[in-house]
Amino acid sequence: MIESIPMSILSTQKVNCPVCSTTCFNPPLYKYTSSNAASHFCPTTRNLDRYHRLEKVIRKLWQGDECVILQCPQCGFAFGYPFVGGDEEFYQILHEQKGYPSWRWDYDIAIQEAITPFGGGKILEVGAGAGIFLRSLGQEWQSYAMEGSETTRTDLESAGIFVLRDLSEISQSEIGTFQVIVIFQVLEHIAEFHSVLKQCRQLLAAGGKIVITVPDGEAMIRQERITGCPDMPPNHINKWTPNSLSLALKQAGFIPQSSISEPNSWSSFRGYLHLRVISDATNSRSIAAQVYRIQNKRLRSPLLAFLGLFALIRMLPYFSELSKGGAFAMIAVAQ
Repeated sequence: MIESIPMSILSTQKVNCPVCSTTCFNPPLYKYTSSNAASHFCPTTRNLDRYHRLEKVIRKLWQGDECVILQCPQCGFAFGYPFVGGDEEFYQILHEQKGYPSWRWDYDIAIQEAITPFGGGKILEVGAGAGIFLRSLGQEWQSYAMEGSETTRTDLESAGIFVLRDLSEISQSEIGTFQVIVIFQVLEHIAEFHSVLKQCRQLLAAGGKIVITVPDGEAMIRQERITGCPDMPPNHINKWTPNSLSLALKQAGFIPQSSISEPNSWSSFRGYLHLRVISDATNSRSIAAQVYRIQNKRLRSPLLAFLGLFALIRMLPYFSELSKGGAFAMIAVAQ
């Protein structure tokens, strides 16, 4: 916590907010080591080899063993320092145990605010994952996807989606030709967000729309307080607020509209319970850590659900907050 954080990582240089350039003099919110981060993503009791590979790549990204979370006093943006997000090697290891979500609330926002009003045209999804959203669109849409995973790129191409490794591949040839760009919970991963937003503005036709959803920065800070489970870098390097995201969009040449909060949901409640159990599992002596040793998922899942009951008891003081959505959407128009 704040009182235990050594300032050595910050003592030799001034740190400015990546959004508004305000100097961040406030004490760090949190400090993490590469070991903390690796055990968050994969406890040693779950897969020791994977833990060591994650620790190694995280230390390489940070060029050291520490990362702190700073928050701008001006725009509210919080960020990891060193300010570097995960690379392809990091995400290849991270995604060995994870899949992509099914239909989400932010897809409905994009359909309502952008897809339906335009009716058709060219659409780009930045960080498309398995392409669930793009695959749902009709023939009136010509779909493009930017995706970092080679395996996922192959799957997207087989679905008839034009796939990019990087926006620079079409930054000149497709200027001003897109009606819609969507970025669903990706911008929190990207340290070079200014470049991404500027390239998106170049690709959109005048009057085109960009739909962005991100975890709410204040909710992510609240998450650690409630569950003990951090919003850990280098996976999430940015903690956006509506104010800071609006400012970044204006800087890129967009006219931001009001933000839309994720609806309250019992899925958020279940998510908090899961995070509490994950936090417990980082202690190798805990019951949660022993359950994660079980390789058979059919046996492990009900045991984890049982542990969720005990997690609920410990989080009862925060019960009114457990169903709150943890993200927000923002729609902006290209000037």
